[in-house]
Amino acid sequence: MVVKAHGYFQRVVSVLIFIAILLASLLPLADGGFVHAYGLVTSRSIEMSDSTQNASGVSYLVTFSPVTTGTTVQGVIVDFCSTSPIIGDTCTVPTSFTVGTPTISGFTIPGESGGSWTAASLNSGRTLEITNGSATGTPSGSAASFTLTTAHNPNTTNTTFYARILTFDTTGHTGSYTDTGTNIGLLDAGGIALSTANNITITAKVQETLTFCIYTTGGPCGTGNTVTLGDTHGVLSTAGPFVDKSTLYDVATNASSGVAIRVKGDTLKTGSNSITAIGATAAKSATGTSQFGFCTYKSSGASGLTPVTLYDGTGTGFGGGSGDCSTTTQTAGTGSTGGNGSGGTEPYFGFDATNTSSTYGQVFANKTAGASSTGTIAFIGNISTTQQAGIYTTTLIFVATGTY
Repeated sequence: MVVKAHGYFQRVVSVLIFIAILLASLLPLADGGFVHAYGLVTSRSIEMSDSTQNASGVSYLVTFSPVTTGTTVQGVIVDFCSTSPIIGDTCTVPTSFTVGTPTISGFTIPGESGGSWTAASLNSGRTLEITNGSATGTPSGSAASFTLTTAHNPNTTNTTFYARILTFDTTGHTGSYTDTGTNIGLLDAGGIALSTANNITITAKVQETLTFCIYTTGGPCGTGNTVTLGDTHGVLSTAGPFVDKSTLYDVATNASSGVAIRVKGDTLKTGSNSITAIGATAAKSATGTSQFGFCTYKSSGASGLTPVTLYDGTGTGFGGGSGDCSTTTQTAGTGSTGGNGSGGTEPYFGFDATNTSSTYGQVFANKTAGASSTGTIAFIGNISTTQQAGIYTTTLIFVATGTY
């Protein structure tokens, strides 16, 4: 009896051992066919340069931190799926997605070195394979990263899709990757969710702007439109010039090529008599000579306003000179002649009646795009001893033209 009992239990034990071995051989298949447990990559992300549906040539910055640090990584798989990030689930390519003919840059796995990483496309563009059979060392646990520059986004907007990141110990094991089958040599894996998104088109209008005003009282853009050039009674003198600098102008624009400011009109006249326009050659005040003209300058701190040479007071280009229109002083309306500067900085004046009397007048200053600038116009009048008596007048038209 003892002998039989012993044989019976021996057979039972043998059967149990066989069952245990069989179960042990089947256990690896319990996790989607993977032969051993893998680590979960951390800090994983994919940053897209463009989330527009159907966009091509998109850059994907892939970042992840391996957790298995004792084995060299020689291969990385990034598999793009339409419905699931879960490792071992069936992966279906998102509509119109492809990794293209893959180009990657900046691939690094901290702790590893040697060789170079090569990219390839698997599964009709669904899967990115990156391998380096010469890699040595082991991951330090710090974030690895690379950029795929050839992705083509799915063609549906506001749609989620997924990527699975897997690392392998050898290039051979990497090349044997399947989404649901046995993956020998798998080290770490993890999933990522991405999404396409609508673009927002923002429209705003900027209209062309031009502010231009000319005035003799107050400001900015004050009032007044008359100038009396002479003494307290508006009478010119053979003893010297009278200067009036009460005329100001403000100008601002957003015109890309700026603004040209023109003057149109003739010299002072009464009937057939006239006070001689200084002309197209700038000249200083000459007491006892018939002269009418002006110069102009910008206010201190004004930007972008530039008088043309004939009217800027310097006389440059017309025999040379060093005048400064801003040195003029207001003498019109007083009993004293002068106002035409002194001390070697006497300004040059001009008035090219031929051009100012043309259809569109003559440019005397230019202004670039930007904030408002203020300019001053200094008119001068001189007469000779033979000047015919009379009330001399002129009306000058000032026009600002922007080029957009």
